[in-house]
Amino acid sequence: MNWRIVAVLMVSVSVFAADDDEPIVARIVDSSSDRVPQLTVAPKYPRKARRDRIEGEVQVCFEINRAGRTQRISVRSSTNRAFERPSINAVRASSFRPLAKDETAPSIKYCRTFIFALEPRESEEASRAGVE
Repeated sequence: MNWRIVAVLMVSVSVFAADDDEPIVARIVDSSSDRVPQLTVAPKYPRKARRDRIEGEVQVCFEINRAGRTQRISVRSSTNRAFERPSINAVRASSFRPLAKDETAPSIKYCRTFIFALEPRESEEASRAGVE
């Protein structure tokens, strides 16, 4: 009986070790923007949330300065606080094409939604067409 428990524990440890090696990132959905992304960073799935099989969504809003850096970053909505810090850090590390000296851009907030899902979701078009 004890050897079964040890075998189960060994299998569990190897499964978690394999999961840690695979980087899992969130899917990104941007609001419409006139600014061209130069570097888009995706947040890494938090290890504890992945282990506990937690999924969620975070919408982060921000401004883009003339140099293309993000500023005034804030969480607009979130389904789980565990995903907020990685999302903010991803927006902070992202950049956009700088504006030329003669270019102007409206001073508006842009929003980026990060969808943290453990299993890929099929697209709506594929489901409507009956494709798997």
